[in-house]
Amino acid sequence: MSYTEATSPSGSMSSRRLTNRNTNRYSVTALFSMAAEQDADVDDELARAQKRLRELKARISAQSKKNFVLERDVRYLDSRIALLIQNRMALDEQHEVEKHLEEVDPTEGHYPDDRKLQQYSNLFFLLQSEPRHIAALCRLVSLSEIDTLLQTVMFTLYGNQYESREEHLLLTMFQSVLSAQFETATEFGSLLRANTPVSRMMTTYTRRGPGQSYLKSVLADRINSLIEHKALNLEINPVKVYEQMVNQIEEETGSLPPNLPRGVPPEVAQANPDVQTIIAPRLTMLMEIANSFLLTIIDSMETVPYGIRWICKQIRSLTRRKYPDATDHAICSLIGGFFFLRFINPAIVTPQAYMLVEGVPAKHPRLTLTLIAKMLQNLANKPSYAREAYMMTLHPFVENNKVRINQFLNNLCEVGDFYETLEMDQYMALSKKDLVIHITLNEMYNTHSLILQHVETLSPDDKEHLRILTDELGPAPPKVPRKENRTIELQLYSRWETPIQDIQTTLMDSASSSDILYMEAKSTFVQLIRSLLGVADKRPYNLAAISRAPSRTSMSSPSPFLPRTSAGARRWSISCTSCSPSAVLQRNVETEEVRVVSVAFPCPDRGGKVATLLSAYLNLLFCPNSVRPLTFDEALGRTGVGLFNAAVYMLDY
Repeated sequence: MSYTEATSPSGSMSSRRLTNRNTNRYSVTALFSMAAEQDADVDDELARAQKRLRELKARISAQSKKNFVLERDVRYLDSRIALLIQNRMALDEQHEVEKHLEEVDPTEGHYPDDRKLQQYSNLFFLLQSEPRHIAALCRLVSLSEIDTLLQTVMFTLYGNQYESREEHLLLTMFQSVLSAQFETATEFGSLLRANTPVSRMMTTYTRRGPGQSYLKSVLADRINSLIEHKALNLEINPVKVYEQMVNQIEEETGSLPPNLPRGVPPEVAQANPDVQTIIAPRLTMLMEIANSFLLTIIDSMETVPYGIRWICKQIRSLTRRKYPDATDHAICSLIGGFFFLRFINPAIVTPQAYMLVEGVPAKHPRLTLTLIAKMLQNLANKPSYAREAYMMTLHPFVENNKVRINQFLNNLCEVGDFYETLEMDQYMALSKKDLVIHITLNEMYNTHSLILQHVETLSPDDKEHLRILTDELGPAPPKVPRKENRTIELQLYSRWETPIQDIQTTLMDSASSSDILYMEAKSTFVQLIRSLLGVADKRPYNLAAISRAPSRTSMSSPSPFLPRTSAGARRWSISCTSCSPSAVLQRNVETEEVRVVSVAFPCPDRGGKVATLLSAYLNLLFCPNSVRPLTFDEALGRTGVGLFNAAVYMLDY
């Protein structure tokens, strides 16, 4: 039985191919399943490596959520401790804190019935796949409610931080939120500056896995090198320098001279010649350190996470649309406000919170890091004045780097969009059987409650999907005690869209020819590697060089993955869902001489490109020491060998 007979139970697929041949849209069900890492039938080293990679990504996403929750708990306890010190916390509040600290068993607690779970599955699928609802909700909630909502959105609803569909949907939500923020802005100076739910959301986004990995790779070495110098004092506030100076004099001499009184105003401290002498070399050293941090950040532009860069791009685009007369200088100040104020500077000021260092830095390095962060922020914001007058002494740093920072911030925005990819990802989501989120009961109930509070604004029409689902769910259940706040695996289903069992037809109408070409070439290569023993262990090759490689060889030893056989044919199957490809090789059983006779993909337009790639790859596998190039056209024209349906043949002679 031929390969085609084995894989085509009916003629329906063939007719479908013919129907779509004129549209340049091709079915790639089998190939796309491999590209989407859904090939469950293959159990080789490559498949196992892909599985391990998926497991590691899931663990990173789960740990990011755990870290965020722990940080929120620390902030809560800090506020309770402050209250205890100031006012002596009531006994019942102390008990509440104790309960707040107790470990939670995720396997215990209340559990909704099957009907409720199905309704929540429909609700959270809708919220995830239509980010406009969450975008509107984030603008409506109060500051006291935003942290809990952001935890659910960033680390649960879109918690798979390395999965393109969820990341792109989250960025789409950001676009909606930012667009609304710009539309309601009354003056340029207030944009993205205040502590609002939107600004809190942007900060929380930077705490996801990719952002944390970037900060660690870029800043950790610089910060750890700096904090080793625990005695390095770079204080430049004249009042504090003056106080430190007189304290040292008093400690050394036992008394103070009459011309050095305590408690002098800033102007007097700054005018003191000794204070100026102390500050001058510190200013020089601070600018050198800040320059080293700045250069490290600029040099790392290509490793900045895509999502961070895309948000910067949206800020630039929305600013130009809202304020067409805004200068590049002003636009870059907004971009820098997000990139430095929300992303880079928090990690510099509190590196221990980002796990960049072990423990809290000593007093003097901590001050230096704070000053570095202020310098970077002044450079990004480009203010005409400084809140602290003494920071104006560092103005040369801003002047010397303003051109460089503007260029960096503009380059940061130069990334492509993802809208076409997201459309295909959405179709793929409907074909998945394992679209799940891991959510706690309180996250589920809290989101339900917030939606009900604002449902008239979110969904004013009774016939809208969100309104229908919330009406069916009814009132939100109350929060369960912390000990009973169980984490559940919630399967997501769409109530209004039928799951796509065969995504083939959908892809034919949504994927571009270049998308299909890439996936077919990639999948064919993977199938070849898997079908030939030992090939997967070979070192990486330069395909551009391989394509120019000859196609004849005389091997001194038999090929490790082509065992000697008697005269006849040896076949390796490859597939293309749009045509019947073929490749023919010849091998001399005595001399082990191998050559590529022909490779053919009859698909119009892209067939020749795939055939050229495959020919180059076969040259690599079978003919590493050839002496004369042989192109695909030359091989096909010279041999006149007929095409063999969906197979690679090795002909011994």
